[in-house]
Amino acid sequence: MKLVYTKRLLPGEKWSEYVGAGKWIRLIAKSEDCNLVMGAYHAEHPEEKYNMPDSLKAQHTFFLTQQHLLMSDNGKMLMSLIKDTYGWHDTVCGHTLRRKIQEKYGESTYQIDRNQRQRNSYDNFSIELFRRGLGKRDLSAVVNLFSKVTASQDGTLCYHAENTLDKEVVLRTDAPVLLLLSNTPHPLNPATEYPRGEIQLEVYEGMTADLLDPVVSSCGENTRAFENNLVENQLEG
Repeated sequence: MKLVYTKRLLPGEKWSEYVGAGKWIRLIAKSEDCNLVMGAYHAEHPEEKYNMPDSLKAQHTFFLTQQHLLMSDNGKMLMSLIKDTYGWHDTVCGHTLRRKIQEKYGESTYQIDRNQRQRNSYDNFSIELFRRGLGKRDLSAVVNLFSKVTASQDGTLCYHAENTLDKEVVLRTDAPVLLLLSNTPHPLNPATEYPRGEIQLEVYEGMTADLLDPVVSSCGENTRAFENNLVENQLEG
């Protein structure tokens, strides 16, 4: 595969970009306590975005891992997890907020800490959406990559602090996407110090899915999502 883009996401850093269909995005955790917040929108009509409830319901899961997909709210494939060495990515806990970050880690501003300030994913996403001509009303569900959260019988959420060093996930873009990333802590992370891990981001020219693809064939709902992509491509072609 041909590497077309690479970047190190520093602690607290945000990133967004339009990524064409058929690209492979490799994300590598470079420390033991990483969390990467990810959001995905259809690049050509961003009112269509990653739909958490439909993605989980269709694939009969509470979390995302290899051979799962991010389904849009129009029932199409946005992105697929084609490789995952971590094994569990949280889908339900959402963003960190400035108030919660300050309560947990203390006051931090640009005037005091410059680029080392303790940022949160809600503000990071709001800024990146504004840069892309969108707004806070476009904020939607996110995936917390490299974070494991389980639910007890009574619905209590439990964060599992597991070693993320050198763990990686590879995502395939099944449609043109606006991808947003924020290297900020998980809302339930009990650490008393702001995590300082880096994430390596790599984008490759990849291969697109077909009917025999493991993600597409893993369940009937995924196959229908793939077929919905084909219908859209024919209509726009």
